[in-house]
Amino acid sequence: EQLQKGYAKDQIYTYVGDILIAVNPFRNIDIYSSQHSKLYIGAKRTANPPHIFAVADIGYQSMVTYNSDQCIVISGESGAGKTQSAHLLVQTLQEKILQVNNLVEAFGNAGTIINDNSSRFGKYLEMKFTCGGTVVGAQISEYLLEKSRVVHQAV
Repeated sequence: EQLQKGYAKDQIYTYVGDILIAVNPFRNIDIYSSQHSKLYIGAKRTANPPHIFAVADIGYQSMVTYNSDQCIVISGESGAGKTQSAHLLVQTLQEKILQVNNLVEAFGNAGTIINDNSSRFGKYLEMKFTCGGTVVGAQISEYLLEKSRVVHQAV
């Protein structure tokens, strides 16, 4: 019920404890501008409405403050918006890393009834930072390739 109320008002993000639930609006909504992103930089989680930008900044701030690795898990059904959420997380952390994600998608996406650019695999994105918090690299590992998409076994 809470998700439906928020969805009707274009509030597609909801917190349940430390978990951010996102409901794919299946249309563009104006909550992803660079100005909007800046609202979440260094802000307390309660200072702004729930958003993927907050998750990205909390992960980044925790990494820098506590000098510890962070992991953000994105999960959901096909067409739920996982790839878009990953794009937004990475975009928030560093624009340059998006180029890597786009390359992986070029070889692993396909059209479905729900989504004309659906990922056909899971992704594990590992971003490398300096102690000062500057991105120095990234590595994407693919897993869970859909069996129906495999043409033949590698030799």
